[in-house]
Amino acid sequence: MSLKKSISLVLIIIMFLFAFRPVDVSASSISDLQQKMQENSKKIEALKAEIQKLKGESASTANEISKLDLELESLNAEADGLQLEIDDLNSKIEANEIAIEDLGIKIAENNLILEQRLRASYKRGDVGYIEIVLNSENLIDALTRMDMIQLIVKEDVNLLKDIQEQKTNLEELKAQQEKEKEEVAIAKSKLEDKKKQVEASQNAKSAYMAELQKDMKKMQEAEQKMEKENLQFEKRIQQLQLESEYAGGKMLWPLPTHLTSISSPFGKRPHPLYGYWSNHRGVDIRCPYNTEVYAANSGTVIVAEFHWSYGNYVIIDHGGKIATVYGHNTKLLVKVGQKVTRGQAIALSGSTGESTGPHLHFEVRENGVVVDPMPYLPKIY
Repeated sequence: MSLKKSISLVLIIIMFLFAFRPVDVSASSISDLQQKMQENSKKIEALKAEIQKLKGESASTANEISKLDLELESLNAEADGLQLEIDDLNSKIEANEIAIEDLGIKIAENNLILEQRLRASYKRGDVGYIEIVLNSENLIDALTRMDMIQLIVKEDVNLLKDIQEQKTNLEELKAQQEKEKEEVAIAKSKLEDKKKQVEASQNAKSAYMAELQKDMKKMQEAEQKMEKENLQFEKRIQQLQLESEYAGGKMLWPLPTHLTSISSPFGKRPHPLYGYWSNHRGVDIRCPYNTEVYAANSGTVIVAEFHWSYGNYVIIDHGGKIATVYGHNTKLLVKVGQKVTRGQAIALSGSTGESTGPHLHFEVRENGVVVDPMPYLPKIY
């Protein structure tokens, strides 16, 4: 099965699931909602994998289109060169035709002159030579006159032969040029056929690229829909949390205090992997791999699992509908339901999920809604 058919099949299955599965956030327990979030996360991971395949296929197709563009450009240049060659041969053939026509006229004229001379000599036949002898001063003079007549006739014949030979050479040259013209025309015809093939390939690749982009858009829409569902699930989880009081106090910096460099603040930003504008739900704090991540305040762990985007992440409920999120960890050190104290190590930092390098993604949520976490943190940076 080709990549395109495989991707299309996965896309159809995913679209089918979305078309007939209503969003249900009415589950009565946090564990049920977390299970649904895990199911969604697996589907999102599958979508992400297919989107990456489509991106790879798109890049490959774009590369092939670029090569076809270069090939077509080269073929066009070659066709232009052949056309110039054909035009040059046409000019030479036309010039040869004029020269051959002129030589034909000259041969005809010389033939007529020679014929008239020979006819006149023939008519003088019997008496002509006697008259030449009688009119000569002596025998030597008579012989000289005869040689001159023969020489004139011979020169006329030789001139005629030279002109005829030149005409023959020109006709042969014209025939050779006609042959070359035909060969160049055949080469140009083949070149035009090749151009048509390349253009057809270009059109097919461009159409395929458009389909890939269309499929990617559908997958991204499906991904966004599942993300929204997960947000609803998370909000429902927050609603199901105990109506306890907030743990109180300023939150602790979630990393060792010498690690305070924020690589991406809260709010709108270009997505670090895909480039489109998105809403960054927390702050990213630079840190090496396997740095201890601390609970910002005391509370109960309500999520400790892998997420396609957050990677290995933890959510701690601090009471009062306030929770914190810690994402992209290499390893989790706590479990769901576990009570943690302020400053307790809950994970080791990393770059799991959608991440461009080791860092901690930190969020604060009020009643299930993400807010700027900076006012909750001490100003130690």
